[in-house]
Amino acid sequence: MNNNFKKLHSIIATVLMVTLSFLISGCSPESKTLSFIPEGIELECNIVIEAEGETLHYLEKKKWAEDDFSRIIEEKDRFSFSQIEEFKATYQVDAANFDVKTNEQEKVTILKCDVYIKLDGWYDFHWFLRPLGLDFLDDQFESSESELSWKGSLDGVETTIILRFPFTIDNCHAHVWSAI
Repeated sequence: MNNNFKKLHSIIATVLMVTLSFLISGCSPESKTLSFIPEGIELECNIVIEAEGETLHYLEKKKWAEDDFSRIIEEKDRFSFSQIEEFKATYQVDAANFDVKTNEQEKVTILKCDVYIKLDGWYDFHWFLRPLGLDFLDDQFESSESELSWKGSLDGVETTIILRFPFTIDNCHAHVWSAI
């Protein structure tokens, strides 16, 4: 009987330890500081991507409501970390040189980074377009000599996208190349 009691005691102790470890890890202060999501959504979003060889300079400017922006300012470090992590998770590309700034007068946040790509005669923008549910042709991006642009609503947010190139361009659904 004593042997059965030891086995039962061991099982209960193991179950308690596993349960406590799950509870403690879910409540740790570290997990609370890793993400920051404002209560509302941004009012508008402007994205500019400028091509320079195998580097795409990415800039994302978001305008926020007063209440949301106030909260962003209060928790600027958490917000910055969250925006960078969101970019990485959304686009899953080789990116670096991240910088997140705020402009209190305009109530905007600005995320900048460099995206490194392999240039095979064209720029492949599947990484950018797919997560947004967009396509250069099907979503009627406007084309000028060296730019593609789009205005519309993404998830209820008025969004403008501009892609700039240092040469005359041509494009298909998700690729851009030199027209010369």
